[in-house]
Amino acid sequence: MTTSIGAVLRSTGLATIDRALLARAEKPRIKVWAGSIAVGHEKRAKAYTPIRNARQMREMIEAVKLYERQTLAQRRTITPRIRNGAIGQAGIQIIEFLARVIDYSTGALFPSLHTIMEGTGLSKNCVVQALSRLKDARIIDWFRRYEPVPEHEAHGAGPRIKQATNAYRFLFPAFLSKIFAARRRRGIAADPAPACEQYRQIEAARDMERMRDQLPLWELTREERDKRELADILASLGEAIEAKERESSASEDNRRRYLY
Repeated sequence: MTTSIGAVLRSTGLATIDRALLARAEKPRIKVWAGSIAVGHEKRAKAYTPIRNARQMREMIEAVKLYERQTLAQRRTITPRIRNGAIGQAGIQIIEFLARVIDYSTGALFPSLHTIMEGTGLSKNCVVQALSRLKDARIIDWFRRYEPVPEHEAHGAGPRIKQATNAYRFLFPAFLSKIFAARRRRGIAADPAPACEQYRQIEAARDMERMRDQLPLWELTREERDKRELADILASLGEAIEAKERESSASEDNRRRYLY
């Protein structure tokens, strides 16, 4: 008595296993990180931190820059040629970018890595490493999110969700508040403008002053007109005094020559 191969597969259950493996191979695999929250449920998960005002954000950024300088100085005592502190210049760039795109009222902040790369000019590897340093320092945190797959993208069997961009939030750690408070007590500027920026500001002020000097009186404010008129009066008075002194000096010289 002969037994077909199909009967043997059915009797052992291998045919069912084969069909399952084939279906799994054809099934699209979309990786979604464990612990991800659904898009739209960020408030329930407390994924965002509303910002009270712009001053709070500015003070935090200044404190981060001070913290970077302090840690860089400490590291240079061991490795003189090291270029970054605990945060790094890339981390500061990312914080400044996130501060520009955050919704202050709700704290909503969910840029993609590509958006951060475009906004800062940094490479993907640099952005990932800088974000990791910021998270280790408890300056920012993030939640992974997922979202439904649109109907036009869903084909055949498979999951109906996909990974979305991360939701970021600022933590405002206490040690940064202490750093900024100490700076304010000492009255030290957190981030002085570089020499090139100072020169640019000086030149811009000079250009503005030259432009005001060339304006007719009727285009100036009353205060500026009074200042210009006073300056003209003082200049005329100075010229008159100087001319009088020259005339007096010349007369004295002539008198001395006549006497001697």
